[in-house]
Amino acid sequence: MRSSIAIQASGLIKIFGGDRAVDGLDLTVPAGVVHGFLGPNGAGKTTTIRMLSTLLRPDGGTATVFGHDVVNEADAVRGRISLTGQFVSTDEQLTGVENLVLVARLLGHSWR
Repeated sequence: MRSSIAIQASGLIKIFGGDRAVDGLDLTVPAGVVHGFLGPNGAGKTTTIRMLSTLLRPDGGTATVFGHDVVNEADAVRGRISLTGQFVSTDEQLTGVENLVLVARLLGHSWR
């Protein structure tokens, strides 16, 4: 059964040295919703995305993506998401949609 919650985070923490890049983040994103992260440089946006996509291990709290724990079920999380960077593209002229299609096709997904 598909979860109606795409992302659930509770008390998420990431510390670099003595600096808390993410300090107790609580977040719920329903499935089928586009969610944006806005804030100034250093606010923890990229760090949060890196934790939710299993690229960084949280130092505290919990997070799930489609019901799968980002720490204990990282392979399951990665099997259900795709991540592309803001500036990572083989062609700088690609639109956002074209970039997403390119990454999806490189990962073996059909057009559908």
